[in-house]
Amino acid sequence: MRNTIHQATVLMAFAFAIPFTTAAAPTAGTTRSYDVVIAGAGTGGFGAAMQAARMGARVALLEETDWIGGQAAAAAVSTMDEGNNLTPPSGLYREFLSRMEAYYLARGKSVSTCYWSDHTHCFEPSAVRKVLTEMIAEVNANKQAKGRIDLLLQDRVARVLADGDTVTGVVTSRGETLHSKILIDATEYGDVIPLTPAQYRSGRSVGADNGKSCTQDITYAIIIKKYPGGVPADLWMKDPPPEYQKYLPALRRQWQINGNPAGLQLPVNFAFHNSYRGLPDSSNPENYVSTESRQITRTALNWFNDYPVNTTIYNRADRQKILCEAKLKTLANLYYLQHELKETLWSVANDEGYDTEYNRNENSCPNISAEFKAIENHFPPAAYIRESNRLIGEHTLTAAEIRREKQGGISIIGFPDAIAVGDYADDLHGCNAPSDFNKDIESITNRPPGFRSGPFEVPLGSLIPDKVDGLLAAEKNISQTRLANGATRLQPITMLTGQAAGALGALAVAEHVQPRAVAADEVQIALLKAGSILARQPMPDLSMGTRPWQAAQYVVTHEWMTMGDADFKPSEVLTRGETADILDRAFALSGPAGQDDDANAMYGKSAFEAATYKDVPLYSLISRAVEAWHATGTVLPCKQSPEMFCPDAPMTTGELISTVAELMAKQPGARKPDIAVLREGVVGADNAQVTRVDAAMILYNSQPGASER
Repeated sequence: MRNTIHQATVLMAFAFAIPFTTAAAPTAGTTRSYDVVIAGAGTGGFGAAMQAARMGARVALLEETDWIGGQAAAAAVSTMDEGNNLTPPSGLYREFLSRMEAYYLARGKSVSTCYWSDHTHCFEPSAVRKVLTEMIAEVNANKQAKGRIDLLLQDRVARVLADGDTVTGVVTSRGETLHSKILIDATEYGDVIPLTPAQYRSGRSVGADNGKSCTQDITYAIIIKKYPGGVPADLWMKDPPPEYQKYLPALRRQWQINGNPAGLQLPVNFAFHNSYRGLPDSSNPENYVSTESRQITRTALNWFNDYPVNTTIYNRADRQKILCEAKLKTLANLYYLQHELKETLWSVANDEGYDTEYNRNENSCPNISAEFKAIENHFPPAAYIRESNRLIGEHTLTAAEIRREKQGGISIIGFPDAIAVGDYADDLHGCNAPSDFNKDIESITNRPPGFRSGPFEVPLGSLIPDKVDGLLAAEKNISQTRLANGATRLQPITMLTGQAAGALGALAVAEHVQPRAVAADEVQIALLKAGSILARQPMPDLSMGTRPWQAAQYVVTHEWMTMGDADFKPSEVLTRGETADILDRAFALSGPAGQDDDANAMYGKSAFEAATYKDVPLYSLISRAVEAWHATGTVLPCKQSPEMFCPDAPMTTGELISTVAELMAKQPGARKPDIAVLREGVVGADNAQVTRVDAAMILYNSQPGASER
């Protein structure tokens, strides 16, 4: 993928790193009040906490383990799963990448060490944890800001408090009561939603799945490294682990000394395997990229150790046993690597920081004997969980809605309330038989053949429960089908949907309303100002984050303006006919969008009886928009003749500003429009021909909250 994102200011931030401390340890029976309580400090929970705090909310961020970062750090999946080049990084994820690149740039290391490409983002989990921790600390160090994040490690939601269908707080596993205005479930398993009155899906079922249907495989990934001086004695596997013989036949089919060195046809060799999840190696003075496979000295075991599970894993009483079985499969991979592949200098990395008191005690498995405990201590504290319990929300995102008809194409459906754009394929790891899906909402046929990435939008309605208030979903727990989850479960998009949940929660708190009462436009504008992409159509001809870019994103997401072949075409001049169509869409002049004029015409139905202008007959494609605009009394006369509309003549910037102001004034309950606000950032003079980007700016400025004033 990607252009690099180097920022000198980030390097300076690292030079003056802010020390990080968690909140004071809670005492059983105590009570605290927060604006937003977030369960789970993974990528989604981190995104929600950062955005909410930056918008002034006081946040409690609970994390069951002793690591933040979720799949990207605590589960050792620190190779970023990005999709197509059409979608650049955006929002908080882009900020995170810039900091990670700066971290490794300062150390002379490339981050392009994975996925057999030199244009990827791959990091050591310890570095991810460090950077995320510093980002939280910087929020808390801002004495002028109201927002703050209290990080509560090794704590989780044990019980949810509710008043009818309104969530009001939680009781934690340590016995502390946290009152909340908004609770966000960003856990890896969707553990909190079942504790609330909200409806949810588990596997293919609605509610708790007593049928134990399958879900996507989990993976207990580990980081492995090369020890040039020899593997430490306690990290060398002298004997095969339990169940090794069960996994051996498959391992021999997947991984061999003389395996395929340059393709996905199995079996592959060790060097090719390492290029898949290769990582920078801070313990190695040398630098390398993914294409230099034999130079790689640090990688992740995260390919041949997928472990099939069912919805039993969502039951906390059964979970630990399942995770311990998954650990045994990863141990089998490690033993196979050391003995059958003869890689005697490789073992689990002992410098990622996973060997903690929590990991040695709370996360220790009884089925792993003392012989392998030193290795287990360096396993990450969490497994890679691909599928969770999922909220039933105001909108359920489906595979049909994110379907890309060709590789690199955009999804077939967009959403006016879009709050994030992903680009990964709908990739299911196992559990993809026709019977594994909820037949009422999806089928395996909704999934296109092959591995198709490309931009798709996630709507705001997927974060909001269908009926319950005081609750939002983030991470993999948003309202979606199993197939859609295959594309929305990756680190970039979970951080961005989490950021959107944080923005929605902060706005609801600030306005003293429930999230469903917050206008989608407000959330979108907050996210655009934070640099988040909302429109699935790429805009390479606009600079990301600028106000013209924000405006173009907004009007295209709302389908007020359409794109060119592959660009926004900001300098292209608008005609009066094109302006009529844009104003009709933006102000719904001819009624709600979606009325099928072609179908009406087929059955002899016309929107109007007579044309107002001689040069716009009723059969014209712009007739409906022109007639609706005319009915408002705001159409400026054509200079050629009052009987003509002159659809091909250009509009001027001043004409469009005055027209938008008049249309705004006609809206129910409208205040007098501020012309200076409408003109904010507009380049063209009043007598200049209005360009597409200036038109977008004028319309964007007409929205409450869009102005920088």
